[in-house]
Amino acid sequence: MKGLFIGAGLVLSSLVPASDHNNIEAGRPLRFDDAYSIAFRERAFEFGLTLDTFRRRGPSYGNKTEFKYGFAKNQDISVAIEPTYSSPERRGDLGNVEIGYFNGLRRQIDDAPALAYRVDVGLPTGRDAKGLDLRFRGIATKALGQYDKVHLNLDLNMNTSPGPGEHRHTVGAVLGYSTPLGYPRRFDQTLVADFAVQQSKKQGEGYVGSVGLGLRRQVSPQAVFDIGVTSDLFSAKGAERRPFRLAIGYSVSF
Repeated sequence: MKGLFIGAGLVLSSLVPASDHNNIEAGRPLRFDDAYSIAFRERAFEFGLTLDTFRRRGPSYGNKTEFKYGFAKNQDISVAIEPTYSSPERRGDLGNVEIGYFNGLRRQIDDAPALAYRVDVGLPTGRDAKGLDLRFRGIATKALGQYDKVHLNLDLNMNTSPGPGEHRHTVGAVLGYSTPLGYPRRFDQTLVADFAVQQSKKQGEGYVGSVGLGLRRQVSPQAVFDIGVTSDLFSAKGAERRPFRLAIGYSVSF
């Protein structure tokens, strides 16, 4: 009888759009994506606040708002904007408008991981912005046992009009991990962790390595709350480090 109720709940939940705490997206709250899109015809708003601290200057604050739409099976599009405020400069920046496309190529088959890619285009709407910011991300997700998952993201970033002393192309990689907490007794929160390496945009500087830890919690069938912290562990050739980053977010689907 208990199994019957659980099965009925799963069927009903599949009939309505629902934000899923176990579906991982970059920025909510860490840096990696899993290889699964939002549901077909699902719409979602995601809101996030960030606090970044630096060793050489004061903190900055961000407020990202993103809209996503699952326009086809295993595919979604998104539009986002992230205004920021820099305390050293004492002024804000509207930020670039970002347009994204996600394509889930396949789900996991036996030992072969799920694969996907996403493309993000940043339009030069922010202060002093020039050219387009492009990011191409390849994504692989593999289940380990019954609950744990590992995620590998590989990035190629490009700016069509780099500033003086900036790279036109940079690369990065993120290794992520996710696992539901309390399962099978409960299934309403997921622990996430990652390790990322990113090339500095400035010529002559090296790579920055960081680690992050976060939590995604289902607060209603259509809403997820997330919180995470990230810290840069090392940098090469004088690249700027962020000792602490706090991200808090809320996602709702309809």
